[in-house]
This record gives sequence, C-alpha cells and structure tokens, in this order.
Amino acid sequence: MLNSAYLDESWRIVIIATSGDTSLLHDTLSNVEAKSYSKNISILAVDDKRLSPYLEELDYPVYCSLPASMESDSFWATTLSVFEFNHEKTVFLQAGVKVPHHWDARLIAAGIRARGVSAVSPLCSKHPILSAFFNPSHEPGLACDEIDQWLGDYVDGIEFAVPVILESCVLLQGDAWEELEQFDTDAQLLESLRQDGHCLAATDQLYIEDIGVDYPTKLEFLPQAFHNAYGGRHPLTATRHALEELSGRHEKPAELRKCLPVQLHVGHSWGGGLGRWIEDFIDADTGHNHLVLRSIGDLSGFGQSIALYHSAQIGVPLRTWVLSEPIMSTILCHYEYQKLLEEIISEYSVESLMISSLIGHSLDLLRTNLLTTYVFHDFFPFCPALYATFGDACRSCDTKDLSECAKSNPLHSFFKFESDAHWLSIRAAFIDLITDRKIVAIAPTESVAARYRQLEPKLLEKTFNIIEHGLDPALVDSLVSVPELVSGTQQQRLKIVVLGRLSAEKGGDLFKEIITEISKVADIWLLGVGESGEQFVGTHNTTIVPEYKKSELGGYLRGVAPDLGLLLSVVPETFSYTLSELWAYGVPVLATRLGAFEDRIADSQNGWLVDARGGHIVDKIHQLDGNREELARAGQALQRQTIRSASQMVSEYNALEVQAQRVPISRYYLPRRSHQNPYKKEQKQEERALYIGEPVQYGAVLIEFLSYTSDKLNQSPRLPRPLATMLRKILAFGMARLSRKQAIHYHQGSTSKLSKSEQ
Repeated sequence: MLNSAYLDESWRIVIIATSGDTSLLHDTLSNVEAKSYSKNISILAVDDKRLSPYLEELDYPVYCSLPASMESDSFWATTLSVFEFNHEKTVFLQAGVKVPHHWDARLIAAGIRARGVSAVSPLCSKHPILSAFFNPSHEPGLACDEIDQWLGDYVDGIEFAVPVILESCVLLQGDAWEELEQFDTDAQLLESLRQDGHCLAATDQLYIEDIGVDYPTKLEFLPQAFHNAYGGRHPLTATRHALEELSGRHEKPAELRKCLPVQLHVGHSWGGGLGRWIEDFIDADTGHNHLVLRSIGDLSGFGQSIALYHSAQIGVPLRTWVLSEPIMSTILCHYEYQKLLEEIISEYSVESLMISSLIGHSLDLLRTNLLTTYVFHDFFPFCPALYATFGDACRSCDTKDLSECAKSNPLHSFFKFESDAHWLSIRAAFIDLITDRKIVAIAPTESVAARYRQLEPKLLEKTFNIIEHGLDPALVDSLVSVPELVSGTQQQRLKIVVLGRLSAEKGGDLFKEIITEISKVADIWLLGVGESGEQFVGTHNTTIVPEYKKSELGGYLRGVAPDLGLLLSVVPETFSYTLSELWAYGVPVLATRLGAFEDRIADSQNGWLVDARGGHIVDKIHQLDGNREELARAGQALQRQTIRSASQMVSEYNALEVQAQRVPISRYYLPRRSHQNPYKKEQKQEERALYIGEPVQYGAVLIEFLSYTSDKLNQSPRLPRPLATMLRKILAFGMARLSRKQAIHYHQGSTSKLSKSEQ
C-alpha cells in the first residue's frame, strides 16, 4: 500500500513571525526556500512597524493579523483564530526555526501514512515531549541536517500518538480546522479536539531545530498518566539517549543524504571495468540515492548468494540472501530472486533500476514496473562467451555456432554447466524483454550497438543511446596536473607503456610473441599487469609493476614520461578505460583495429590502428620510432582533445530517465537513511557476521576487521569515554603494526616480479 501512495502536492507553507526581529524571519525564509519541496509559501506576522519594510519587499503573500504579543500557553488558540483554512493541508513553521532537506514533503508523507490524524508534529530540540533528546535542555552540538541524518539512521520510521501540537512546526490536515471555536488557551483547544475524536501524531522521521522557541515546560493540563507514559516509556527512549550522546560529542554522521529517488544498480562482484563504472557513476550522480545489488559466487555457480550494498564499495553488505537454488549463470525466472527483489524495492523505496550485468541474476529484473536502464557493457547473456568473438568478431550466431563455440572457443571459459538449449531460451527471452520500449538501452560506443543489431535482427528497431563512459574527476586531476609532455629526441630510446592485465583476450599471447623484438628499440613498462605479468619477467628493458592504486597512476606515468601507449586486445572492446587514462595524460596509443578502439581512435591523428597481428604491430612501432615528429603531432592533438568526465556521462544518463508523473510517498519514507549505522540494524540469522568480498590475505582481513571495530567504537554512544579512548589506542597500534607487516610482505613479494632493471 505504501508504494502505491503518492505525494499530495496541494499544500502550503505558512511561516509565523511572532516577533518584529527581521533577522529571524529572513534566516528562516532563506532556509525554507533552500530546503522545501513546495514553493507555495506565505507569511503570517504580527502587526509590527519593525517588520513592515522587510515584508513589503517580499514576493510572498503576507498577512499581518497576529496580535503584537502572544502568550506561550495560547499560541495555537491565537494563531488559528486569525487564520483561514481553504480545504488544504497547511504546514506551519515559526520564524527562527531551522529545517532539513524537503522537511515539508516529509511531514506531508507522514500525514498520508498516518491517515485520519488531524496534526503531525516532527521531533525538535526543546519540547518536553517531542524533543529528539532525552534532556530537552540539551544544547545541540551538531547542525540541524546532521542530527536529522542521525535520526534517520536510528529510528524505525513510525508515527505515534501525542497529546500536543508542536508550536514550532506542524502539519494540520483534515476537517478539524475548518470551523474552529474560539479558545482562550491551547489546553482548551486540545481538549476540544480530543472530545471530537480528532487524533494527533508525531513522526520520528523529521527533526527541526527550535532552540529559540519558548515552550510551556510543565504541560500541567495533561493527566498524570500522560506524564508518566511519555516520561518513563517514551516511544523513542533509546534513540533520544543515543542522539544526545552523539550531539554532545559533536560526532558528525558519515554522510548527509538528501531526499532523492533511490536507484538500484545491478552488477556482479568481479570488479574490473564494470565495478569501476558503477563507482564512478554513483560518485558523480547528485540526482539519486544509490544502492548496489551484486551476485556472489564462484566458477561452479555465479549467483550462489545476492548481496545489497549502500555504495559501490564491496564492504559489509546491508543484506545478504543465500539462495537455496543457486543461479549458475543467469536464469529465466527464480522464485527466491523474485521475492528478494520485491523486498528490496519495497523496504528501500527503489524507484529505478540501472542494470549493468545479468551474471548471477535472474531475468526477473527486466519484468518489474520500475524505470529501467540496461547498460550494454558486454555481450552477455546473448553470448555466454562474453565477447561475441570466436576466432574473429562474430557476425552471426545460430544454434550450430553456439554449440561449436561451447566446444572449441578458447575464450568461452566461464559458463560451462548449462546446455545450448538453456542459452537459446535465455537469448530469446532477453531479446524479447530488452526490446520493450519502456527499457532504456545504452551502449558506451557505436560499435556495441552495431554488433548487437548485426547479431540479432530483432534489435534493428531498438533505440540504442550512445553514451561514452567518463573519468572520475579526481583521477583526471591527477593525470592532467602534470607538466606538458615533451617528445624525446631521435637519439633517445622509445618509451612504451601498457596499462592493465595482459590476459589472452587483452592480447597477452600476442604481446608475448612480439615483446622481445619491441624491447630491442624501446623501454617497456607494464603497469597494473597483475599475475599476467609473470610470463614477461626477465625480458630485457622491461619494467613490471603488478599493481597500483588509481590515485598512483599519474605518478607512475610522470616517472616514465611515455612516448606511446600500447593496447592489444584481440576481442572487440566495448569502451576501454585504459585508453581514456592514457589520453587524459596525453599519451598517444597504438591499438588493435577492433571494437571501441576503432570507434574512438582517429588513425594517424590522435593515435594509430593496426590489425591484431604481431608483424603489423612491430612494423608500426619501428615506423614511429623512426618518425618522432608523428608521435609529437599525435600528442599535441590529445592536448587539444576534451577529457570526458563522469559528471558529463551521468548528466546524459539522467536526461534519458523518464520523469515520474507523481512522486511516491515512499521517497520520503526514511529517505535520508545512510545505511551506515553498523550497530543499529540487526542482521538476520542466515547472514554472515563477517563478509569477505574477494580472496585476500588473512592480514588484510584482520586489518579490515580492526578498522570496522574502530569505526563501530567511534560511533557507539554507550561506551564510557575513558574505556573508548584506551580501546582506540590499542586498535590504532594493532592496525599500524599489521599495516607495516603487510607493506613489508608486499614489497618482498613484488620485487621478484620486477625486471632486473627496476630491481
């Protein structure tokens, strides 16, 4: 029912100015303009000459009908006596109060959820019953948005009954307010509402800061039983204690999340280019809150469990579902998968899907009613060999081709347990689903779309949107903030750099065939080659760096000052991040004439294309070695070439997203939960307490565990401060010792893989 309800946008915001202090009204109005969903704002003010000049300059409706002075015990009785309701929901806010992002929409959503209530109040700083703190006199040590974020991370998302209407901020709705009698005090007003059967509620999903508001401190008109109930067993007792501790320590939340539509990314746990794309996309996108769903498995079954993460990082998952029936590769439909997908969409208020891979997942992903974007990073599941290459790039694939590929294609190395009939049924269903006009199809280069259309004629009518990947701005800065490259003289040896793994599909066998000949005329650096670099150990004039962090690439390239990059994939790349990185630094590239390389490289202008044959590559390198001016011209062309950012990419993706006609109230159901409170959420029994995302050394796992323990310690408000300080020192000492041992071990393990020249 929650997911089928939508936000009613016909409400107005009324700012109440009970004082002639223009600064209070100005600050609140600026805050409201920046943080509100609705722009239907009006001012209800006292008739005060000090306010008049300021009010006359405002573009909002202004009503100066409040008396010059108002008693604290008759705030609502006085305000409502001069206010005229027009059958619409009204959100009131006192001048001087601060609010967080989309505070008004969140109150409206709470009012929709708590159907039938006449008033909904948020939590605040000072009210005796509605304070977010155990002690209402507590002075907040954090900003309004920060406490509001902590609140969202702690509470369960409920509305609960209260016997009062908050003076600083409230939503009034329903027919209780249309023809009110005149009351002398708020106590009389509240008693009348109760006698007429009107309910009042508060929501735990919004905090406003009202330090300057004066409340009746004793609330003597309430029965003693009410005082006992809200004093001794307040619905938010545990949360109030925690927030007071966090605020008192000035401890900021890990992140602040706005009330944005939630987008669920779907991928696998392999990492690589796809994992990097998801990370860059999420970091650059300011239009959504993101979650990531990954399949977890091994070569025997790629979807043995499904894990949900709050970010692109593979750390401790929010939830893990262990499938009783594993998904071997991908599957037409899967009952458990359907249920977990429904659960995620409902519990986390997901509004759109961004599918980057179906490996380990079910095609049920393509059958939801959500806005869905499918990104063609590879050719799976149409091609179980991933690359649609069997000897050469495939131009067609019928039943016979599929069968022969499974038997003889050396690149068909992952999905070996399912029949040709399975893949044919998957292919047919995938094509039928993907051709649905409601699914947005995106390819990173034109060649990807062209090859899909060539392989499957049914896709000729499908619109493929071509959006190239962009680079992380921090990486771009590290690459472009280097001195301009200066081409070497004819007497210097050529410097060639190869980025990334040299697996068979990335040209490892081809490079092994030609490296000895190339090393006669050039010094070669293999950066980030991993274990695939072991086959080149001992080659003359070759330096091997097995691993590097993304942030270290600029430093390595600066040290090398390469003349030429070499990319030798023997399968058609769908994009190539390594090409983008080399270009960002200004290194021209010699690449095989396949896929994205042919799309992106203008031959003999900003780089060179050759057939994937050893002799052709060697000949081209000799030619460039003898013509350094050609290298220099290509480098200069790259200096003039625009470096594409991840932000540009994301803006083009978001421009294609179909905007919802109505906003679901689920967007405002715990919309700011950061999912980073490790001790708030109890894990289900079937979930593992420790999650290790990929094979790593034990020392690294232990460091991660100590780091997690340290984070949990830092966020725990219940631990005595002296004990917490002592434990922090112990953990810091342990992590420092372990990190040092890990560094020594890595250094000792790496030197054996370096060339003699580097050692």
